Amino acid sequence: MKLTAKKRHFMLAGLVLALGVAVLANWYYTGPDKNPVLSEDASELSNVNNANLGDAIYVNSTDISDEYFAGAKMSRDESYDEAVATLKEIIENDNSDEQSVLTAAESINNMTEIKIAQVNIENLVKAKTGSDCIAVITNDSIEVVVSESVLNSETILQIKEIVLTNTDISAEKISIIGTK
Repeated sequence: MKLTAKKRHFMLAGLVLALGVAVLANWYYTGPDKNPVLSEDASELSNVNNANLGDAIYVNSTDISDEYFAGAKMSRDESYDEAVATLKEIIENDNSDEQSVLTAAESINNMTEIKIAQVNIENLVKAKTGSDCIAVITNDSIEVVVSESVLNSETILQIKEIVLTNTDISAEKISIIGTK
């Protein structure tokens, strides 16, 4: 009996470790410490300094092609699938206690809700702008990456409205990033 409890604890520890690695990788590639390259236009810089709290601001990143969007979505989907598979193992394991099963089921539900919101936002932004995009929801913030060529004040407001409609994230936690 002790051996199965140890296995269960190792499985939970492995799951926590895998999710931690996924969150760390996500933070590393999209985290707030990344220094986005703002446009060199002085008028845009002054607009950023005079912006109101909650206004959408977009920043430019270095040369990223359409391959970025496909690769990012594939990586995100693979991480999701691995996490769900691990959680399903816990649920389907006859030796898992009731609390572990409930926690795993709740985690799957939360991850699925986030994934659905991300896909809905991406589809709506693509429909409105005609540009591919990727939405990354982390805790209580979101970053939406779209092609710089479609960004203007109207599309920024449309993207912001789409995010506010599909999530409970506040306006000041929305980042819109333009790619070259």
